[in-house]
Amino acid sequence: MANKIIMAAVLTLALILSPGLAQSVPTKGTKKKSSISKTQKSHIKKSTSRKKKLASRSKRSSSTDKTVRKTRSSRRSRRASRPVEADMAGVSHRPSHRSVSGVTETPPLMKVIPQRDGRFLLEPLTPKKNKGPLSRKISAPPVEKVASSDRHYNRFEPWNFSELILTLARSYRHTPYRRGGSLATGSATDCSGFVQYIYHGFKIDLPRSSSEQAQVGKVVTRNMDFSKLLPGDLLFFRRGGNHIGHAGIYLGEGKMIHASNHRLGVTITDLRQPYYEGTFVVAKRVFEVKFQR
Repeated sequence: MANKIIMAAVLTLALILSPGLAQSVPTKGTKKKSSISKTQKSHIKKSTSRKKKLASRSKRSSSTDKTVRKTRSSRRSRRASRPVEADMAGVSHRPSHRSVSGVTETPPLMKVIPQRDGRFLLEPLTPKKNKGPLSRKISAPPVEKVASSDRHYNRFEPWNFSELILTLARSYRHTPYRRGGSLATGSATDCSGFVQYIYHGFKIDLPRSSSEQAQVGKVVTRNMDFSKLLPGDLLFFRRGGNHIGHAGIYLGEGKMIHASNHRLGVTITDLRQPYYEGTFVVAKRVFEVKFQR
């Protein structure tokens, strides 16, 4: 009987205490849930910070790649702009409007003093090693011979030195073109060889290449200004970039004579064309005429 009373009391206590126990269990579960959510939040924060770091690194790497590409492109452009000596033959005519630097200026190489007897007194303006008389006289060709090669020669004075140069240059019109050729050694010529040969006939010694020829003489103009040019001036043009690669002799009236290419050879060209206007670099004067008073 006593055992039954004790069991009943235990069951009663259990029923009384069971609501508290039932309420305590969810409380513990909520604590666990809250603790889990805090952990998840910390993980989310860490992953977000990692993503930000990776994004910043990718931005830095992309900016570095851009700077490297710019540096490489600038190096390539510098390499492409290095001067290479060449003539006009076999080149596609693409005008380039970039500026050309490095063209120097020197005094004219020869002073020409016309004489009343039709001859010229030539005085080199460059210093010579040997001391002595530097003046030399060159006779003008007979008027009849010159008139046969140029019908309009008689419009000029008999002692026009520039016209003598142009007359000699015109006499080689239609001469074949050959790169590296010169009339001093063969029957064909390139542009700079033609210019050198013509002026050598009048005791004016020029360098062999067009880029070297552009470094001597007095600068006349760096634009295609016909009002400043005189017959006999040397004209220099760019070729395929910003370096000098072609030369000719100005005839007057906007024309020049030059060794153009294999198809035309030595020919007379009108300079009022977009190609020549766009590739013109400089005009040089390598002699000056001083008339007697």
